[in-house]
Amino acid sequence: AFLPAGDDGVRPFEVAALDVRGRAIQMGPAVDAILSRHAYPPPVSRLLGEAIVLAVLLGSSLKFDGKFILQTETDGAVDMLVVDYLTTGGVRGYARFDAERVAAAVAAGEAEPGALLGRGILAMTIDQGAHMNRYQGVVALEGDSLEAVAHAYFRQSEQIPTRVRLAVGEMHERRGGALRHAWRAGGLLVQFLPEATQRMRQADL
Repeated sequence: AFLPAGDDGVRPFEVAALDVRGRAIQMGPAVDAILSRHAYPPPVSRLLGEAIVLAVLLGSSLKFDGKFILQTETDGAVDMLVVDYLTTGGVRGYARFDAERVAAAVAAGEAEPGALLGRGILAMTIDQGAHMNRYQGVVALEGDSLEAVAHAYFRQSEQIPTRVRLAVGEMHERRGGALRHAWRAGGLLVQFLPEATQRMRQADL
């Protein structure tokens, strides 16, 4: 389960004077359990880690029990990412990829997230359970990072100035002579509320 703060914690925040709100997260054991279990190539792990952070940032804003599903379908070396986030705190993630294409991208120095994703779509689905309607938003994915796609989604759907930052990294520690490896991730979502946008417009007049 995700806690209010600390590892695997989502922390909502608001700066009332600036009409800004958002959520921040740092992930440790939860993201490490998913990525270590599958033993993906490192660039694939980083990409799936970013998708997990984005799904948790967005799904944790839901005010009801349900599921938030983030899924990509593209023509890239990583042609599918799926992340299920349960509002009760559970999260699952999976990546489908072409091992030869990923290895070739790494050898060519072209293993950035946008290059691995390629072109296609990113769909975000809100599932409120049985007997309730599902809501799905879809945005084009054209070789961009997940951050850029999230920005495009908010421009199209909510028209609220939004910034998203995602980070995934490997941690190596030596304990008792043994080298321990673990994945960590973090993210930040910041939104300027409509009042802030109007205030900025007035300031420009």
